[in-house]
Amino acid sequence: MVAKVFVTCDLTIFGLGSHSATGEEWTDDENACTSAEAQSFKRAASCFGLGRYLYYFSGEWVDLDERKRPKSIPRLPRWATPEGWRQGLRPQQEAAGAPLQNASGTHARARTQANAVPTQTASQVEIPALVQQIEALEKPLGKGMYRGLLKTVACAWNPSDIRDIIVLSKVLEHMQGAERGLQRLDAAMEITGPEGLDPILKALKVRSLDRVDNLETLKQIVVALEEAAAKAKR
Repeated sequence: MVAKVFVTCDLTIFGLGSHSATGEEWTDDENACTSAEAQSFKRAASCFGLGRYLYYFSGEWVDLDERKRPKSIPRLPRWATPEGWRQGLRPQQEAAGAPLQNASGTHARARTQANAVPTQTASQVEIPALVQQIEALEKPLGKGMYRGLLKTVACAWNPSDIRDIIVLSKVLEHMQGAERGLQRLDAAMEITGPEGLDPILKALKVRSLDRVDNLETLKQIVVALEEAAAKAKR
């Protein structure tokens, strides 16, 4: 049996107030307490808006060198750059294809006064579609990864409980990233065979692939197995 470490962080910023949040990690991780503590602190800080923009980033696979440093730097979305932010670009606007001008600008007003769909109406249409896409990934991902991503990204048990379209989009992006990772894993396993996976799981102290519930661990497994597959081809 494997349990989890839960840590609660109460963060107070004088003049603003207090927020609390929780973090968790499996106890078979030697850094479980550190990971859970860091997670709870980041979640509490995001309640104040600190680092909250990080939740809007799309997941992207990056190859690492032998020292686990990125071989290439992913491109930031335009809203995350100083120029884009000064122009009024925001994550919600970029996702919806809105113009770069500030919401009070001429183009934004013209778009609204034209035949643009009201935000509430668009959300009512988009939210059920996103929920349906997420639910369709439960079987391909497995319950461990599916529930893990719902919990860490949205603090939810079911996608239908999430009413924020931005959070739903973020959950879907993470799950699609996990699906791509599992596809890469299957391709590598066709070369190494299932036995190639066992030493990697043991090294990461993961009992089975079904117990993987986060993208970081999945990335480590995929990269290690792909390296083993490359060696097997030589």
